[in-house]
Amino acid sequence: MTFLPSALLPGRLLGPAPTGEGDHVSAPGYRLGSPGAPSPVPTLLICLFDNSGSVVSPAGTDPTSNRFAEVEHAFRVVARRAATHELGAVLHFDSPTTGDVGPVPITRQGLNQLRPGLAVPSDGAGSSCLLPSLRQAVALSEARPEHETTLVVLSDFLIMDADPAAAFSELAVFSGEVHAVVLGAHVVADAFDQDITVTPIQRDDPPGAVARALFRSLVSLRPGSSVADPR
Repeated sequence: MTFLPSALLPGRLLGPAPTGEGDHVSAPGYRLGSPGAPSPVPTLLICLFDNSGSVVSPAGTDPTSNRFAEVEHAFRVVARRAATHELGAVLHFDSPTTGDVGPVPITRQGLNQLRPGLAVPSDGAGSSCLLPSLRQAVALSEARPEHETTLVVLSDFLIMDADPAAAFSELAVFSGEVHAVVLGAHVVADAFDQDITVTPIQRDDPPGAVARALFRSLVSLRPGSSVADPR
């Protein structure tokens, strides 16, 4: 299992949406790094969002939903060096919903298509169940066997599936890479299979976490890429 440092700020997850230009300076206060060159192989990155009450309620881990702005910025930095064989997709725990988008190329045009999915879906009930959306992600991955797939799950992992252990087991056997971005400190890292990359995000950590966590997965196969030190 890989552990990555990250961060969460109470009430306004990781600050306002970044507006900086260039590859290295992402916004005042935090950096992402360089996206490098396009991957030599086709890739698919799937973002899977938990919009349950324990995440979006006033006492939740992201009550103002700023995780979406950070995810958008990470995609935007990579889209500056576009490659049509690198795909992105967005799913939500309530999948299927109108917020499910893609896969689409991670380009400026593709980002315009992904953007509507980077919000809590109007037809999402705030489910805490992982399995329905996980199986949607499996279907996306299996439909594109030529792509190297990474699934990034942004959740507090306080899942309410009928058999949570079975849900974690299915996550562990996903056909591609899995990156668990754990919002809050409710679930210990030992809950995840050793092959899953885990980024824990604490409420009192500094800004930059969700964008940096997603960026790390987005550029993992891009030559010359680098991820900025969060300090």
